[in-house]
Amino acid sequence: MPVVDPHIPTLCLVGSPNVGKSSLVRILSTGKPEVCSYPFTTRGILMGHIVSNHERFQVTDTPGLLTRHDDDRNNIERLTLAVLSYMPIAVLYVHDLSEDCGTKVADQYITYKHIKERFGDRLWIDVVSKCDLLDRATPSRFDDAADDGVDDELRRYREFGPEDAIRVSVQSQIGTRELKQRVHHLLTSQRARIKADGGDNEEAVGEVR
Repeated sequence: MPVVDPHIPTLCLVGSPNVGKSSLVRILSTGKPEVCSYPFTTRGILMGHIVSNHERFQVTDTPGLLTRHDDDRNNIERLTLAVLSYMPIAVLYVHDLSEDCGTKVADQYITYKHIKERFGDRLWIDVVSKCDLLDRATPSRFDDAADDGVDDELRRYREFGPEDAIRVSVQSQIGTRELKQRVHHLLTSQRARIKADGGDNEEAVGEVR
């Protein structure tokens, strides 16, 4: 686990394996994580920094989460849960509706709902990555359900992602400017929250170390 300054606002990228988290870290910060087309390219917590309007922020790239119960997660996935549980972070959750990542949209939805319900008190941005692939992608049908039986919320997620999600393509530079603006606003809000929380954050980070 890298050393994180609890007084500096930190953005934590979360999502299923290979959804594009590392690529987003590279365009948002000084971090240069490995980018490959196979799951668990990120095997630990990687750090980068953002300098914007003379303000400094931290960015963490976390290992991807598979769709399974928390008790069944491997040690790599548990690092992600540790960051979410103990560090004073804001969340950038990444979704790949094209399924280029190898994880079905339905499984991404299940994992997202679980993480959102557990850590929904965090400041949060949702990003639909690889949006340039959506026009030519054909997401899989939901298992064990005809279209008529699919929950409306799940159907909307498959088509649009979460409400207010930003559509981004690193390859085509679509949405990257809006994303950087939203991230700066989010981390500015996180700074205010850290100041309000005071010493509680230092105690929490100490537990992780």
